Amino acid sequence: MKFVKFAFLGLICISLAFVSLGIFHGEVKYENSIEIEASVEDSYNTFITDSLASEWLMGYVGNEVLSGEPLRPGSRFIMKFEQDGQSYEFIEELKAIRENELFAFDMETDFFIGSVEIIFEGDENRTTITVYSSLEGNNIIYKSFLYLLKSSLQNQSQMNYDLLKEVIEREK
Repeated sequence: MKFVKFAFLGLICISLAFVSLGIFHGEVKYENSIEIEASVEDSYNTFITDSLASEWLMGYVGNEVLSGEPLRPGSRFIMKFEQDGQSYEFIEELKAIRENELFAFDMETDFFIGSVEIIFEGDENRTTITVYSSLEGNNIIYKSFLYLLKSSLQNQSQMNYDLLKEVIEREK
């Protein structure tokens, strides 16, 4: 009987510790960066070319415009992905866009909301793309999961941007 009592108490402590992660770490922020041997113009143009997105966004299937004009602030679209036989989607809303400088959007899923700001800097020979991401779970459980998955999310994003670098350098 003592074992059951201690096991139950241990389970409660673990559950409270997990939930506390979401309480104290409600928002997850991370940064990614790549350096590219190509002009800012070439880098930006490759980035916004939808037909190349599946070459650098792992699992990317396509997108569907919900409202607005593509590449205009306020436009909303569904991004569609498939990985390991499982499909998932999220809604993006373009918040700001400045040619060869900035691409910023908000995103929303059933599990989290987030914002991403992508900054292009450089010259005719070299570009640095820096990406600032901020995610927040839709409830306390998802907030806790996001906190635990932060490094995996950042690594996944870095792999995507490393693939973008390869595509840009190949396309220039």
